This record gives sequence, C-alpha cells and structure tokens, in this order.
Amino acid sequence: MSGNASLSRRDGHTHTQFCPHGSREATGQFICRAIELGFEVYSLTEHPPLPPSFIDPTPDKSCGMQWEELDSYLSHAREQQEQFAGRIEVRVGLEVDYIPGYESEVREMLNRYGAQLDDALLSVHFLQGKGGWRCVDLSPDDFHDGLVDAYGSVEAVHEAYWAAVKQAVEADLGPYKPRRLSHLSLAHKFQLQHPLKNPQHFRPHVLEILDRIQERSMELDLNAAGLFKPDCREIYPAPWIIEEAVKRGIPLVYGSDTHSVKGVGQGFDEAQRILNRFPDSSL
Repeated sequence: MSGNASLSRRDGHTHTQFCPHGSREATGQFICRAIELGFEVYSLTEHPPLPPSFIDPTPDKSCGMQWEELDSYLSHAREQQEQFAGRIEVRVGLEVDYIPGYESEVREMLNRYGAQLDDALLSVHFLQGKGGWRCVDLSPDDFHDGLVDAYGSVEAVHEAYWAAVKQAVEADLGPYKPRRLSHLSLAHKFQLQHPLKNPQHFRPHVLEILDRIQERSMELDLNAAGLFKPDCREIYPAPWIIEEAVKRGIPLVYGSDTHSVKGVGQGFDEAQRILNRFPDSSL
C-alpha cells in the first residue's frame, strides 16, 4: 500500500474474565466497551494453561488458566461471539506461550484445540534464570534478581530473549501454530530501570528474526500496552523495529493487551501515529 496505512478498528490481543492476573471483570463488559469505541473486530486471546510439566514461576501461579478451565473458556468465548453477532465480530483465540524445550507439549495442546480457534498469538514470556524459569515481565526487581544477576548483564538477558524469539519463529508447533508474534521486544518492559547501553546492540538479531517472520508470512502484534508501563513507556515492538517490519511488508495488528475494561482500546491512536512515521505500510 502506498503511503501510510490506517489501522483497522480491530483489537487482536485482549484478555477476559478467565485471566488469573486480570481484573476478572465480565468479558461482555470488555466487548461492550470495544463497541462503544467503534471497534469492528475483537479477538479474545486468553492465556491457556501452561504445559503440564512446566512449573509456573510466579508466586501466585497466575500466568495462565488451569487445565480444567480451558474448555469452559472456549465455550464462553463462543457464547460471546454469538451474543454480540451483528454488533461486533468476536474472534475466539489464545495467547500461546513458546517455552524452549516444551515444544511437544505446546504442539499437543494446539493439535487438540487449534481447530476451535479463530485467532491466536505466540508469545515469549519465560527465560531460564536464577533457580529455574523466570518471567521476563514480572517486575523490575525480579528482572534484576532472577535474570540480570543470573546472566551477568542486561545485554546478556536480551541476548537470551532474542534467541528464544528466534526459536519461537522457527519452531515446529504443528498446523495450528499461531501466525502472529506477540509484544515483540517485551524484554524492554523495564528498560528505564534496566537500560541497554546501546539499544541498537541487537539490531542484527532482530533483523534476522524479521526476515524469518517475513519468509513464513507471519504477523506482528502492534502492542500498545508498553506505552502504559511506567518503566517502559514504549510500544511493543520498539518503533525502529516497526519501521523494519514495515519495510518488509510484515502485517501489523493493533493489540491493546488489555487486562481490564478501562484498558480496552488503550493506545490505539498513538499506535496509528507511530505507524504513520513509516511510509509504504502494508496492513
């Protein structure tokens, strides 16, 4: 597309009443707010259960729903789709975690449930760190104690993060592997407390990953949540990565990544303004 492309009124990354670290507000309230804001497509992309042999590293074990909830969530999401038909297109989806070494369990889950999905995201939240697996995005203190101390530097943590993202892009997760990478550059979440000496240090790694994404006809989540994180204040992926994605014609789908009704549509206008910096977008 010549010139600057307009984002469609689509939110491709949202959470629901099933999110164990969300507000627990009724999913219908999220959707009603999206209708009020003029959205035309709204994807429910809840965190599924983590692989059975993986131990949730968070203190309250709140990274994903429990296995006994997954069928209920999918039924609930389909009910929302039917209830709001004609007012907004609701898509049933999941935000699937890629965890190195757990590919077979993720593939098994996708083979079982993938046919029920209208949309899906693939995320990297976990890295090996002090005492085992750690969340990249739990808290600034945990990022420092669990990852920076373990790897020896902020740069080394980012090195591990981008290596995991590359693995996620290249992983064989079966025919239902999600085609859209979620909040690329999530490792920047605490960058104001834990800055890189050179933010462009990993440019070759990122460009290689974008080339792989392009080759596989995958998409990127244009995730506005980072704009509202006090130690980030930056969209995911970072603007220079968006520019490189645009050059490659990689589709970008806005995502609020909302975990509460008040976050529905957050940062949509700013995401559009950022995208407008880079001509010849193709969405």
